[in-house]
Amino acid sequence: MSEKRNEKRNAVDLSHHLSDIAKALPTQTFPSAPPPGAISLDGGVPDTEYFPIESITVEYLKPSAFPLKPTDALPHGTGVLGWIANVLTGKGSRTTEAPTGQFVIPRRLQANDESQFELKSALQYTPITGIPAIENTIRDWVARVHKPAYNDCKTLIDLGASCAWSSCLTILLNPGDSFITDRYAYNAALLQGRAKGMIPVAVGTDMDGLSAIDLERVLASWDEKTRGSKRPRVIYTQGGIQNPTGLLISAQRKKDIYDVAVRYDLIIVEDDPYYFQQASAPYSSSAARVTKKQTDEEWLDGLVPSFLQFDYEGRVVRLDTFSKSVGPGGRLGYYTGSPLLLAKLGILHQAFITFPSGFSQAIIGELLHRYQTEGFTRWLRGLTGQYEMRRNWAIDAIHKAMDVKPRDNWSRALTAYVRTDGQMTEKFARTTSLMSFVPPDGGMFIWFNIHLHNHPRYKQLSQQTSPAAAKNQLSTELWTTMVNEGVVFRRGELFAVQDDEERAEQGEEDVFLRASYSSGTKEDLEKGMNIFAAVLVKFFQ
Repeated sequence: MSEKRNEKRNAVDLSHHLSDIAKALPTQTFPSAPPPGAISLDGGVPDTEYFPIESITVEYLKPSAFPLKPTDALPHGTGVLGWIANVLTGKGSRTTEAPTGQFVIPRRLQANDESQFELKSALQYTPITGIPAIENTIRDWVARVHKPAYNDCKTLIDLGASCAWSSCLTILLNPGDSFITDRYAYNAALLQGRAKGMIPVAVGTDMDGLSAIDLERVLASWDEKTRGSKRPRVIYTQGGIQNPTGLLISAQRKKDIYDVAVRYDLIIVEDDPYYFQQASAPYSSSAARVTKKQTDEEWLDGLVPSFLQFDYEGRVVRLDTFSKSVGPGGRLGYYTGSPLLLAKLGILHQAFITFPSGFSQAIIGELLHRYQTEGFTRWLRGLTGQYEMRRNWAIDAIHKAMDVKPRDNWSRALTAYVRTDGQMTEKFARTTSLMSFVPPDGGMFIWFNIHLHNHPRYKQLSQQTSPAAAKNQLSTELWTTMVNEGVVFRRGELFAVQDDEERAEQGEEDVFLRASYSSGTKEDLEKGMNIFAAVLVKFFQ
């Protein structure tokens, strides 16, 4: 359906989706800018001469700081000191270019300055749309990377994806309304919705992401009396690499979901902090790993596209953030969506939230200006290689600690058993699976499915109490033992849309743990996975 449309049009009118708060917001919260030459005594803004900071000097990593074929963590860091250490230890030559550059953000820009940002503007109240230079950079980046399928698509700067999702909830839903999401979804997003009195509704998922078939089933069979709320009008999903599962929604699945959204008049909120961390290849053993030869442009164009590329009606609000590409402390991101929805979000920000930090806008904006599209693409590609390397370290460690086998001939899922040279019997090792997982398509997490149904006490505990109570008792024992032994994973029930009883009634006997491989040394990851495997084997005895 959506792929057959060739002519770009403007976004359709979705004003009927606005919440009561959004409808009550004025069309403009503050007076417009005065005409050129006018003396403005209107706003209560401080005089810029009283700002105490004269300039900011930033040393930054160049786009090529991380290699495209990483083989190990950089031993001495990546800055100037790391470069010197590498030269002194023979890991680099004196002719090797230092991996850092430098820029200065002055109080005022002069005619010959290379910088695009000045503290005179950055430290003042800024437009809700952002300092113009970063606004333009973001708009051009979205057009280059995501290629929205309608004419009047807009962008709007925000304070990061968490604040952005909260704002989307505010303008799209009223307390008591429902929204659709994955069966296991980002826990903070669920918390925000529930705190606002909104009800997350689970839709089944598989290895291609949220199921379009189950989505349509839920919508078509919706009964307001049974469900206690109106049929959902919003889908929340992470369109790229998902947290917590580490899976990637395929392009075809996104088309299918979008077509359902058109048929049932839905809005899709695509929260995508891990979009650029799509791994270059599925996990394989070290002997089978081959680095694909491609240019940075080919890498960027080869990423599974955003929902925006299939959105010809303006039904998608995309949430991007610099938290994973620059740093979460910047609290800077941006929306992409239709003029109506972004206008309402802008007014909401003006009235309740205000603009992002001028420091963040200036520093990140100037960094993007120095990188340009080509450099930022190369930077993102280098980061992705680092996280892919870490993923491989973690899974390699599991392979060494346990007997890991493909679940079947067609699935990417792996199943782990006790090693045959361990202390348990050979019969137990061959027949009793302890856990399974799908190697992540990128991102930062591995989602382990712990096979509690094979635990020797599960059946008895289920009969004595209930399946949900048995799961909770055993999973708490496992997690507590892991913590006591020195490794901490996040419990899977924190990401669950449904409660323990509902999941048990649907036949879910196992529990999940989410492990992050995004930080720490190779030794830390190996030690952590070894502790996990040892605790798991002992737990099942």
